[in-house]
Amino acid sequence: MEPIRLDNIASLPAKFLSQLQPLDAVFKAHEHIDSVAADPRIRPLVAEIDCYLRQLPVRAYHCTREPEPGYFAQEGLRLTDVEAHQKEFLSAFGCQFTSTERQYMQTAWRNYFEGTGQMRGRNGRLWFCLTAETALSDGTEVFFKHFGGEAVFMPLKEHPTIAAKLGTIGSPVIVEVKLLPGAPSKYTSFALPLLSAYHLTRRPDASPWLSETFIQQPIAPKDILSIKRV
Repeated sequence: MEPIRLDNIASLPAKFLSQLQPLDAVFKAHEHIDSVAADPRIRPLVAEIDCYLRQLPVRAYHCTREPEPGYFAQEGLRLTDVEAHQKEFLSAFGCQFTSTERQYMQTAWRNYFEGTGQMRGRNGRLWFCLTAETALSDGTEVFFKHFGGEAVFMPLKEHPTIAAKLGTIGSPVIVEVKLLPGAPSKYTSFALPLLSAYHLTRRPDASPWLSETFIQQPIAPKDILSIKRV
């Protein structure tokens, strides 16, 4: 089954559209979809739509830099393992950095990830944007600018020479994938991005809902839909 898009109202079945249309005044009265969703007339529909969407595969977007063309199509996407990713990075690209820079990296990684909860919060997860607009928002720019994912670049992005070199490795891409039912975090609302798409058809100046989620299983190459250069 083809994954649905959570930013396209064509993904909404007719039965939900028929329930939403009589409530258009609520959508027109608010700029933000979370305010719309809080209305007692809309709230039950939010839960019902979310339950429906969670039974379907959805299209999602991973923002990163690809080490070489075709890498993700062949390898898929793996879960974060902070220590393993750092070791692999140094093995593959460490020669591009001076000994002083490599020493700085090791210290920065240790200070940032160990004892702060950062490693625990990242290991075993893989993050995605749930709409194309989220994938191209200001919040994803850092993933396109610096190679290595958060496990590598996060505590290094302000270092002048290291950050500059991280920006020369690989190419910025958006990896579009199919997320299977049950894989995304249960804390993510699927209804809000789709209701936001509906909101924009009723109030063009509404603020689009930017949405992301994480999964805890790798993405196989067969579930990668496309890889687009940014």
